[in-house]
Amino acid sequence: MQRITIQQSKVAKGLGIFADEDIEKGELIEKAPLLLMSVKEFEHIKKTKLYYYFFEYTNKHFAIALGYGSLYNHSYRPNARYLYNYKNKHFKIVAIKGIKKGEEILFNYNYYPDDQTPLDDWYKEKVDV
Repeated sequence: MQRITIQQSKVAKGLGIFADEDIEKGELIEKAPLLLMSVKEFEHIKKTKLYYYFFEYTNKHFAIALGYGSLYNHSYRPNARYLYNYKNKHFKIVAIKGIKKGEEILFNYNYYPDDQTPLDDWYKEKVDV
């Protein structure tokens, strides 16, 4: 059963992921497979729209999350987080607080929910500033 949906984001330009039902803290929201690319391949991605949807994965690879994975938006006050599973090449999106039906699901692009490090300039093109 689908627990999330794509809608127009309230915090960024474009789409976002929203809860179709209440989600409790600690619940798995999605498990997204990762499409890995080498640093050399990433140089080509930088010239495309995919540049706005990548994740830093290791010092040798970048990743594009499949499923809804690359459509979650950023917040310094997230209600979810992503956790890598390097062995199986996917990440899990898990609620770090209760999320109400209709609420946008957000995680901190810096990986750690409380990391307040400013994001690179590319992000300013993706959000309304």
